[in-house]
Amino acid sequence: MAGTLETTYRTASPARPHTPEAEARAASELARRASVLHKLVIVPCILLGLGLGVVMYFLLRNLQFEFLGAHIPWLTAIVGVGGPLGGSFYVAERLAAFLKALRRGPWIEDVAARYGVPVETLEDYAALL
Repeated sequence: MAGTLETTYRTASPARPHTPEAEARAASELARRASVLHKLVIVPCILLGLGLGVVMYFLLRNLQFEFLGAHIPWLTAIVGVGGPLGGSFYVAERLAAFLKALRRGPWIEDVAARYGVPVETLEDYAALL
């Protein structure tokens, strides 16, 4: 009965020539690459959106003084800063997803060769990124 308590998924089989540890390391490498790319895209996009929001705030403030003779701070903040900043989050997510989709194939091929894991196995992981 002691032999049945051992798990057989740890041993390599002809259908699965790689170990689960190699598969886990390969999946971790794909996730790390996707995370780094995501951060490299989202941080500049958000900073750009924030900068645009500050410029829009002052433009809307001046327009309000010119046309209304008064300044409505909450309106200026929501429209001037909130719009560009919210839009930058949207653009950053879409841009990051697009770039990850472009890089997915080369990443999978590189990681599969490095860790000895079949490309088909890593495509399932990459679909989740």
